[in-house]
Amino acid sequence: MKHWRFLWGLGIILFWGSAAHALYIDQGIHGMKWGGSVSDYERMVLVHQNQAAKFYVKSDTQYFAANQKVSRVSYGFYRDQLYAAFVRLQSVEQFSKLAEIFSEKHGTPRVSYEDAGKQVIFRWKVDNVKIKLKMKDSIGMYKLAFYYSPLSDQLNQEHLDQIPIQAYGPESSDERETDQIVPLIEY
Repeated sequence: MKHWRFLWGLGIILFWGSAAHALYIDQGIHGMKWGGSVSDYERMVLVHQNQAAKFYVKSDTQYFAANQKVSRVSYGFYRDQLYAAFVRLQSVEQFSKLAEIFSEKHGTPRVSYEDAGKQVIFRWKVDNVKIKLKMKDSIGMYKLAFYYSPLSDQLNQEHLDQIPIQAYGPESSDERETDQIVPLIEY
């Protein structure tokens, strides 16, 4: 009987401990809260700046999705507040798996298709967070972005919403030393 109580207590502690670190997408991403200051987080490296928007990467973390590493993940801060996460995906398999996961979790996406660039965009909205999954298969480009609307809408009004390739930071490589290899999303 003592062992059951011990195991049950340990299970409760582990559950609440892991839940405390994880954030639901409407609260933040990768342990960072929407609207949080970049100074609240360690090992953030500035990779690009455009007026009031700055873009950082976590120097010690490599993400994976659909059993493949993710090319790049960068975080957008507007007036020193986290407003977005930008992800360059490796493959159509990653794109498809993420589309499936988001559809299961958040429902049917709004889909748009641009014939000229052969581009498909899936969109979901979760409270104040917009999720945009974009595929331009003709050039093998697959992107994912999470936007915190209260800040990203302000940024759009200032016309700073165009994200240059430099904002994604350096391409991740197998040689890069990382302290953590973690899933891109935990649903």
